[in-house]
Amino acid sequence: MKNIFKISIKALLLLGFVFITSCGKDFLDLKPQQSVDTESALQTLDDFKAAITGVYDQMQNANYYGRYFVLLPDIMSEDVKQNASANRAKEWAEYNGTATDFIPENLWSNFYQVVDRANRIINKDIEVPGAVKDEYDQIKGEALALRALTFFDLCRIYAQHYTYTADASHPGIPIVTEIDPSLKPARNTVKEVYDQVIKDMNDAIPLMKVNPGSDVTLSQTAVKALLARVYLYKEDWANAAAMADAVISSGDYTLATNANYLDVFNTTDPSSVENIFEISMIPTDNNGSNALGGMYLNTGYGDYLPSRDLYDTIPDGDVRKQLFSIDNTLSGIYDSIRVAKYPDVNGYNNTKVIRLSEIYLIRAEANYHLGNEAAAQADVTLIRQRGLPSAPAVTTTGQALLDDILHERRIELCYEGQRLWDLTRYKKGVHRVKQCTSVVCDIPYPSDRFVLPIPQAEIDVNPNIVQNSGY
Repeated sequence: MKNIFKISIKALLLLGFVFITSCGKDFLDLKPQQSVDTESALQTLDDFKAAITGVYDQMQNANYYGRYFVLLPDIMSEDVKQNASANRAKEWAEYNGTATDFIPENLWSNFYQVVDRANRIINKDIEVPGAVKDEYDQIKGEALALRALTFFDLCRIYAQHYTYTADASHPGIPIVTEIDPSLKPARNTVKEVYDQVIKDMNDAIPLMKVNPGSDVTLSQTAVKALLARVYLYKEDWANAAAMADAVISSGDYTLATNANYLDVFNTTDPSSVENIFEISMIPTDNNGSNALGGMYLNTGYGDYLPSRDLYDTIPDGDVRKQLFSIDNTLSGIYDSIRVAKYPDVNGYNNTKVIRLSEIYLIRAEANYHLGNEAAAQADVTLIRQRGLPSAPAVTTTGQALLDDILHERRIELCYEGQRLWDLTRYKKGVHRVKQCTSVVCDIPYPSDRFVLPIPQAEIDVNPNIVQNSGY
């Protein structure tokens, strides 16, 4: 894979808008007149609609929410163990990957392709009739928010967590907001990246006045939900709580009940009322054998298995234990359970980006740090008793309450790509205690290997970018 700034910025300026349209499933039948520059291509509202669809399409890729971005933070944690046949991300589960491996290169490339597509929308203005101004603004807002989400995700996987240094001055990722073929950007600090993410999301919110009517397209409330997560990772507890409050009080989403909880992950109900934003994986645009579910299912590659470290912490009778299945072909150290959160081997399961359950847990964690322990107890109790109605209310205080909140996050959000980052932002290592099948079972904090390397191809052509320590 070539360097992203050669592919996604320099080459795109030469190829123009054709790149935006060609990668999406909706734009496979290109016409010669589509091979024009952005200045000519983005002229009408329909052009902008097509362009924003292209941004979402790029996020479906197996090198983003389609597989690896969600998979890696879990296989690098203690919630996943390798099957004997694992070979598709084995280096990262075993903490011995290199800067020339395909995963960091492909992720980097795909991330910046998303950024490039969003930038083309953000940086282009057209005159539209007043009757469709809200639709135009909505698209601009979505592009800003998707760019922000991608910067945030880039920073999570290629840079250490926000409080790794006291002032977040350690290397983040390049902030690219323009299309410039001569660009050789240095890495911005993590603080600068978060500042840009927060600015983009806050700029997006007032533009987004149209209800998209689907959780596979960003709404104003969905951006507030994502912003709540960003503030949480930044440890800006007051803003995290405020944004979570805004999402919950909006009434736009409803927490799944115990009875319909499994429908949140069922392919027959891809638009559950608690899914705030998810990446569409319907039959016309799914990743097939490259989908996330195929990495866990025995009818797919089946490379990765749930660990007993996690499974045994889920109480019997908790509905969330039904998101695991029995595989009698497994035995011994490999146990007999599999992850069933993505049940369709064809990849027709939408990838959850953020759900209302997480928003309650964000509010609980933020309120704990703000000293509002009663409010934190109420929110974590709500999530716990939704899983197991007979579970006792949470009455712990102090560190024990924080432990309860983080434990509930671990159960509720397992295999949704968050575990490693929940560990590192609390400066905890990875400790694979039960039935460890990896060559490495204990990774103390801090570790250079909790983040991916900048791809060597990027280092080779960009003298201004520095490699992560340890690579």
